[in-house]
Amino acid sequence: MRPFKIDELAAITALPASEGDTWLRDAEGTIELLRRNAYNDEIVIFASSASVLIHGVLALKSRLTPLKVSELQHSNIPMLDDSWKIQQAWGGGRGHRMYLEPPLSFDAGCLSGGEKLVFERRFEGVHQGCTPIELSQKLIHSLDLHFVSERGAYCRLDNRGDIEDIIKIIRLNQDTDYGAIDVVTIQRRELDKFMALSRTCLVIRFDFTRVRWGSFAGWGQVQRYEKDDDDLYYHGGVNGEGSYCNGVMVIRPQVTVADLVREWKASDDRTQRKYATFKINDRKNNVNIETSCAPAYLSNYFQKSALPWEISPAFFRPEVLHRFKADPEKYTLDDRSISCRNSWYLKTYDINEAGQVHTYIGYLADLPYEEQLYWQSFNEWPKGPISKRAYQTDIVGDWYLEHEPLGALKHTISLLDTNPPYWWSKRGEQITAAVRYPATDSVKEWADEILALDQLLVEGFLQTPLREIVERAGRKVDSKWGSLRLLQELFIVRGHTEEAAKEVVLPLQQLHTLRTVVRGHATVEKKKAAESKARKDYRSLRAHFQSLVSDCEKTLNSVVSALGVNLKT
Repeated sequence: MRPFKIDELAAITALPASEGDTWLRDAEGTIELLRRNAYNDEIVIFASSASVLIHGVLALKSRLTPLKVSELQHSNIPMLDDSWKIQQAWGGGRGHRMYLEPPLSFDAGCLSGGEKLVFERRFEGVHQGCTPIELSQKLIHSLDLHFVSERGAYCRLDNRGDIEDIIKIIRLNQDTDYGAIDVVTIQRRELDKFMALSRTCLVIRFDFTRVRWGSFAGWGQVQRYEKDDDDLYYHGGVNGEGSYCNGVMVIRPQVTVADLVREWKASDDRTQRKYATFKINDRKNNVNIETSCAPAYLSNYFQKSALPWEISPAFFRPEVLHRFKADPEKYTLDDRSISCRNSWYLKTYDINEAGQVHTYIGYLADLPYEEQLYWQSFNEWPKGPISKRAYQTDIVGDWYLEHEPLGALKHTISLLDTNPPYWWSKRGEQITAAVRYPATDSVKEWADEILALDQLLVEGFLQTPLREIVERAGRKVDSKWGSLRLLQELFIVRGHTEEAAKEVVLPLQQLHTLRTVVRGHATVEKKKAAESKARKDYRSLRAHFQSLVSDCEKTLNSVVSALGVNLKT
C-alpha cells in the first residue's frame, strides 16, 4: 500500500525542461500511475490539468458484472457541472410536467442508478477565480465528514481524538499558463466501505494528452493502439507532435459487507481487549499490589471475592495531566473528569495532599489500551490517601461542602457573565475553563496559570466605567490610573480608609504584578526572585497559587458587594 504523492501527478502534467520529446510521446506511460492509484491508501477520484483528466463516478456493481470494461468507453460520464436539476418538459401528448433529475439519469445503461461524487457549481457573477469543488452529500454525510477550510479537506475525528483528513481537495495554481492542477483524493478504506454498502464500483474515465500547448498544430498521421485488460480499457495514439491515451478503469471494493460486520463485532468484543497493569491501593485487603485493570481481576461491593474492588485507587505523578492541559481543543480537563473528543472519558480523578493524581482502577479499564499505557508510565505507589473531597463524594457518597476558592471564584464570574454589569467584560467559558490549579511544581505551569487567572479576573474589569463611578462620587482621578487603582479608589469612596482599600485590592495587584514578572519581559533575576519567594512562603508553587486564588476570590466578592451587584445564584 502506498500514499498518494502529488509530485507524481505533477510530473505527468507539465512538459519537463529536459527529455521533452520522450515525455510528449509517452502518454501511455501514465497508465502505470493509474494502476498504482488503484492500490494506494489514498486514491485519486478526480484530477484535472491541461494534460490530465481523471474523473470517477460510482456505478452499481450489478450493472457492471455482465459488461466488458471496453463497453464503458461509450458511457457518457457527466461533466463536473452536471448536477441535480429540476427539469421542465412538454409535448409528446403529455402536456407540461416537472420532475427532479439526478446527475446520472441520462445514462440508461451501466451508470444508471449510480452516484456522481465530484461537482463544480459556479455562482455566476459572485464566484471569483477557481470554481468551488463540492462532494456528494450522500458520501460525506454517510462517512460523517465535515469540511475544514484551513486543511482543505473533509475530516472527522479518529479513535484517538485527532482530526483526520478523509477527502482532500488539492488546488495548485502554478505559474505557467497550463500548470494548474485540481485533485480530489479519498482514503481507500473509506471509499471501499461506501462502495461495499452501496453495492457499487468506482468507474474512472481518464484522458492524458501530451502536446506543446500553444503551438500544437493537430494530430495528422497518428499511430494508434488499443488495450483491453480486466477492469481496464484504453486506446490512444502517437505522432511527432505528441500523444494521447484515454479509457476507462473499474476499481472494485476490497471489502464486503460481511467483512465490515466482522470488524464491527470484533471492536465490541471485550474479551479481545488488552489491559495494562497498575500499582494500586487494594482498599478491600488493605495492601498495595500490582494488578491488571481487566474486569476479570476486579470485583465490586456486591461480589463475594478476594479480588480488589473496582474503586481501588491508583496514584500517578502529577505530570500525567500536562498532556491534557497543553491541548484544550482535544481534551476537556474538568475539575474532576477528563475526556478526549470522540475517544474516551475518565469519570473521575483528583489530587491528594501529597500532590499525587489519583483515580480508580475500574475507570482506567474503560480507557483505550494506548491511553492506559500512557497513565501506566506515570503510575507510582501511594504517598498518602486519596483527597478528602474524593473520599467524601466517591466513598462515603455524600456532598463535599468544604469551600473551594477556585470553584467559587469561577461560579461568581459565571454569574457576572450571565448578566454582565456595565463595568464587567464577559469572560466566557473558554477563558474560565483555562484556569486550573497547577498539578505540579513546574515553574512554567505555575506561570501559565497565573497568566490565565489574570486574564480571567483582572482583565474582566473595564477601566472607563470604573473611572466614571469614582468620578461621580467626587473623587479626583488621574488619567493614567488603571482598573486596579480605580478599584482601590472605589473602596475609598465607599468608606474605607486608604490603607484598608489598598489591603482589599492587594491580591489583584499581586496577581497582576506576578503576571508581568513571570510571563512578561521582566529580567531573569526578577523571575527567579518571584519563584523563590513563592516557594519560601508557601513551600510549593501549587500551594502559593491556591492561596492567591483564595485571596482573589475574597477580593472579587468585596468588589461585587461594593458595586451593589446582586448575583442571583
